[in-house]
Amino acid sequence: MQKYLKSSAAQLLSKNGDLKEHLSGFSERLEQQVMAEEVATAIDAEEVLICEAGTGTGKTLGYLAPIFLSSKKSIVSTATKALQDQLYHRDIPVLNNSVSSAKSFALLKGRQNYLCIYRMNKSFGDPRLDALNQRLLGKTSEWAEQTVTGDLDEFKTLEDGSYLRPFITSTAENCLGADCPAFSDCYVVKVRKEAAAADVVVVNHHLLFADIELKESGFAELLPDADVVVLDEAHKVPDIASLFFSRSISTRQISMFCQDCRQAVQKEAPDMLVLTSELERLEQCQRSLRAQVKSKNSRLTWDSQKTNAVLNKKVGDVGDLLRTVGEQLEIAEERGIELANCYERAINLKDRWTVFENDTTPDHVHWIELANHNFTFFDTPINVAEEFSSLVEKSGISWIMTSATLSVKGDFSYFKNCLGLQTAKECFLESPFDYKEQALLYLPGLEVAPNDADYEKRLVESALPLLEASKGRAFFLFTSYRSLNATAAIMRNLNQYPLLVQGEAPRNQILKSFHTTPNAVLLGTSSFWEGVDVRGQQLSLVIIDKLPFMPPTDPVIEARINRLTEKGENAFEKIQIPHAVTVLKQGAGRLIRDCDDRGVLMIGDNRLETRGYGEIFLRSLPPMRQTSDVEDVQIFFGS
Repeated sequence: MQKYLKSSAAQLLSKNGDLKEHLSGFSERLEQQVMAEEVATAIDAEEVLICEAGTGTGKTLGYLAPIFLSSKKSIVSTATKALQDQLYHRDIPVLNNSVSSAKSFALLKGRQNYLCIYRMNKSFGDPRLDALNQRLLGKTSEWAEQTVTGDLDEFKTLEDGSYLRPFITSTAENCLGADCPAFSDCYVVKVRKEAAAADVVVVNHHLLFADIELKESGFAELLPDADVVVLDEAHKVPDIASLFFSRSISTRQISMFCQDCRQAVQKEAPDMLVLTSELERLEQCQRSLRAQVKSKNSRLTWDSQKTNAVLNKKVGDVGDLLRTVGEQLEIAEERGIELANCYERAINLKDRWTVFENDTTPDHVHWIELANHNFTFFDTPINVAEEFSSLVEKSGISWIMTSATLSVKGDFSYFKNCLGLQTAKECFLESPFDYKEQALLYLPGLEVAPNDADYEKRLVESALPLLEASKGRAFFLFTSYRSLNATAAIMRNLNQYPLLVQGEAPRNQILKSFHTTPNAVLLGTSSFWEGVDVRGQQLSLVIIDKLPFMPPTDPVIEARINRLTEKGENAFEKIQIPHAVTVLKQGAGRLIRDCDDRGVLMIGDNRLETRGYGEIFLRSLPPMRQTSDVEDVQIFFGS
């Protein structure tokens, strides 16, 4: 072990280090020390490091230790709010005390998490708010008198999905910036100033990329002052990077723009009747777009819709009306700060809409995403490797990317290719957990294919003996809502344990109920495959319905497949298998979360045994004992 104690960071995490005095239940982990050693080296050399650290490694302390022992300013970015809070409220204070550091640290969230005083005050009497929301607005105002941070997470009365939230928060588009009457009291300005001055800043990936793309212009930028960027939960970075290197515009954005404009006109230029009339026409036109697309798929290529003459005409009409409204706002902008803001937004919306009226940008794909009442255009690069690698190279700083799921059988090629990081250093650390003793992999050997009409019925038949052996205490994870709902319908008549089904209550409420309901069985889709930490006997069985392949009809995936096919490469091997392996590892990772956990992982998909690529998935999972005999499961739980 001594060879891993070269750096002070590794020594800090050893059994003789100072950390054990400040962290209850501390135990020395070789893998954590190796990670700290590698991170410390990458920080000193200003290198890019990709590190897969298996569940139980303690990766947050593995990268925080070298950060706190260095003199460099660091940004730590996560994919989830839960990990953000863990870092800021638990892990960072522990490290800070362990090394007696004088480092300052800050937690920075997206602006939608902070109260906007100006928008709150102007919302009183807004006809769009009913009596219930007006009362909630009054309670918000009372809370505003007491809060120091303006962080809406402190205001427990306001739910995340509250209708009121957009009325009391700002967006990058509608923020008035330095012209705002409440600018001196702005919580977003204050927290970003604190972050700019802090030695360690905790953010999330969306916020970091928004900062990179200068979407929050007018505020202090984070990246230019940083020496180190850590991307935790880095397996999410390729998808998030793709989103932020895209251009997009939604009918919801246009609708909010119209609503804000009408209010601004009433307040600052009530005599401009033509502008009011054009805004009403624009809003009506954008509302009709969604109804023109008849499809069961929520994501479609724009090319597939170009034969729809009515839809194309309405797209053109929206563009014309955006130009007309912009011309009217140019006349009105000098009459008030809100109209001036609306004029800037009109220019931005018109420019983005023009992208979709023209031909596709080379190496990009035009596509649309449909929601119940919304219609969003995207212009997405087929590959973000060039943009992301250029960003990393130009920054000239250290980048640390870590997760429990970055490799396929220990090979980082897929992740590196997605982000153009072929020359990055690699570090692969297996989990310190004893999976051979703690876990069992059960493959039921179903005789029906995953696309068979009876698949869910046969899956439930195979799962019921396991649920009986585990006495519930299970996650049942699905690759689609269709499979989830079909399985839930079957299990309601057969299962003897409490069922918690995603969609029947908010996610956080379902998760809380699982923690507090003995023998519960939770049925969930993608949002429960990762970022969920249930320790102890409450979760002893994880069932996964199918291998999580991306749908080849997804516009971006289809474009990437076509691009590789044109080059004579096998897109299934290059894209779909590696991505599915990463997602499967995330789902399987819900099972063993502590050194005392025990449990069974069941994967229903028979392609693990009938297809040649099944071995890739099996060898990428933790080294669990494997069986197809249900008696082995019964013995496992009996012991």
